[in-house]
Amino acid sequence: MKQKSFNKLSLVAVLLLFGISNAAVLPGYFELDSSPDPEGRLPSNSIIDIIPDDGTLWMGTSRGIAQYYLGGQGWFNIRSGEAIGTGGISALTVSDSIIWAATAFSEKTSAGTLPAGGGGGYSRNGGEDWIWLPQPVDPVDTEDYAPTTTNVQNVTYDIALSQESVWITSWGGGLRRLRYGSEEWELVTVDGQSFTALHNLNHRGFSVIYVKDALWVGTAGGISRSIDEGLNWEAFAFHEDPGHISGNFVTALAAQKSPTIPDHFNIWAATWKANDPKEYYGLSVSENDGASWRIALSDSTELQPGEYLIDRYGPLHVHNIGFGGDSTVYAAADGALWFSQDLGHTWAPLDEIYDPTTGENFRNVDFFSAVWEETSDAIWVGTNAGLAEGRFNHDTGTFSWRIHRSFKPAGVDGTPNTYAYPSPFSPKRGQLTRFQVPASSSISAELKIMNFNMESVYSSGSMLLPGGGTNEMSGYGAIQWDGRDSDGDLVANGVYFYRVKVGSNTWWGKVMVLD
Repeated sequence: MKQKSFNKLSLVAVLLLFGISNAAVLPGYFELDSSPDPEGRLPSNSIIDIIPDDGTLWMGTSRGIAQYYLGGQGWFNIRSGEAIGTGGISALTVSDSIIWAATAFSEKTSAGTLPAGGGGGYSRNGGEDWIWLPQPVDPVDTEDYAPTTTNVQNVTYDIALSQESVWITSWGGGLRRLRYGSEEWELVTVDGQSFTALHNLNHRGFSVIYVKDALWVGTAGGISRSIDEGLNWEAFAFHEDPGHISGNFVTALAAQKSPTIPDHFNIWAATWKANDPKEYYGLSVSENDGASWRIALSDSTELQPGEYLIDRYGPLHVHNIGFGGDSTVYAAADGALWFSQDLGHTWAPLDEIYDPTTGENFRNVDFFSAVWEETSDAIWVGTNAGLAEGRFNHDTGTFSWRIHRSFKPAGVDGTPNTYAYPSPFSPKRGQLTRFQVPASSSISAELKIMNFNMESVYSSGSMLLPGGGTNEMSGYGAIQWDGRDSDGDLVANGVYFYRVKVGSNTWWGKVMVLD
């Protein structure tokens, strides 16, 4: 099979999205109308995975699966609880017309609120029909290994399709395979030991890819590779000597076509610090099937003389890895999208993305996914605040951006005539809020902000911004506020009233500042 994507997301990105506490959808067969909706829009601003597929983009979001048609036909969305499990998408892979996905949600337990697996399923015809399966669990009376008997803390974080099987990884459930034509999941350990996720870090699975007849698995105990469908394994782990990975907690794996060796792939891994005090957060790459590893990016990467990555961004938490062209690498991480044009030997951070058309920006956001798509000749970036589409100008060495966000136009389908988004928002983190109002064009508007005593704090006049991109609230307006008063000082925390005047129309609303 030819898989459309080898880049895989990390579990932490998934954990950030769990906001639904509900039972999983019952397993079975489901049929959907898969035609795109020209008036559709991005279902969620949290996008953990993006996979290009023949002129479209498949996205795993916190509210289901989205397919975006790059030709302008619109969106096809599969919302959580319809044909797929309840909760956010925790894993997604696409191979030609075959789609596999898994979901996860939050479950209240006696030990507190914990992540739970919502099961997994597949479509053989591009998302029209779905078969949904329950989260794999073991019989309570299992004696030859420590069974996983619940879906709580048993979340599918990654999926890979090999020649013979579907492979999934989870913290509590470990590495499991479903042979094509079978209905039973089989438990596989990468070290041949009896399974016990509680006591063996190598049995806690987080990432998996299949490329060129090799299966690569990332666990909390390092990386393992099999070239015979899981019968035998080769292990790679942290060591303080050069040539090894930076840490054993492997949250993401990706395969990049080698620009120098025909029919060969470089293996990239997000290698986080596990339990050895000498381990550290990094991005590791092997160009020789794991025989040796190079630390391409880490906490100690020097950004400028005397300033290191950890000083500006904190520990390097890479969630996903993407590629563009022969030598370009993207590392989606907390606080920045890291960008390299020389196979990871030098890097630049993209920590702010600005859309001049809408005035939207991404600042102080976490980046979950990044992939280059050939048809649009663009890098597509998923964050916890929306979707960005970037094109690189080789002459200037800069990107031009469009930002897509998920929010409804004002005054349509029961939506209020005005509302603030986001609210609350944090000006200290560089966030802006938008006051949405109904408008047929980008015309002049007046904004006034008042405190709880109805004293004027800020006022301005500007043109209403467009809604946010093709087929997404086109023709609807918004005006922004950065949380500063008329003197340019940040306002105090609290609730503020706003008034927007457009022609003869006036709208009132509230917004909360929370730093």
